[in-house]
Amino acid sequence: MKDSIFLELLETVLSSIVVIFVIYTTIALPEQVQGASMEPSFYSGERILVEKVTKYFKDFKTGEVIVLHPPNDDHVDFIKRVIAVPGDIIKIFQCDVYINRDGQKYKLDEPYLSEGTCTGAGGKLKEGRSFKLEENQYLVLGDNRSRSADSRSFGFIEQERIVGRVVFRFWPLSQLGYID
Repeated sequence: MKDSIFLELLETVLSSIVVIFVIYTTIALPEQVQGASMEPSFYSGERILVEKVTKYFKDFKTGEVIVLHPPNDDHVDFIKRVIAVPGDIIKIFQCDVYINRDGQKYKLDEPYLSEGTCTGAGGKLKEGRSFKLEENQYLVLGDNRSRSADSRSFGFIEQERIVGRVVFRFWPLSQLGYID
């Protein structure tokens, strides 16, 4: 009797471990936000859920929050916002981001930024210079532009470097909810 209870318990634990492993590696994974680069949208210590499936059949769009591996580091995860997508021509000029998409030019409206935020250029994106994103390239920036290591410093992100979309915040409980 004791042996059968032990075997059932062992089978349940092992099955649970396998199911959790499959979910983490293929469907979604929890992450903890590190650092101030996405303030005021996300704060250090918050817990989010990153969905990893739709990236294979749904294109990323401007404004989406994603988790990615920065160039040359597969062991670090950054949370950033997609600012421009493949084919866009972008320019950072006088604290704003300008996009030319399908022949339409506009200044990017960024309601998620704090009032008075200036988007400065960086080592990879020079002030006033236009850049075209090639196939599978994305421009990603942190919402806290003055404290973010992003495409301005490490360049455009290849689609393969994107882990997935941030879809849910589950900690702190006061911020519990889906991410638009």
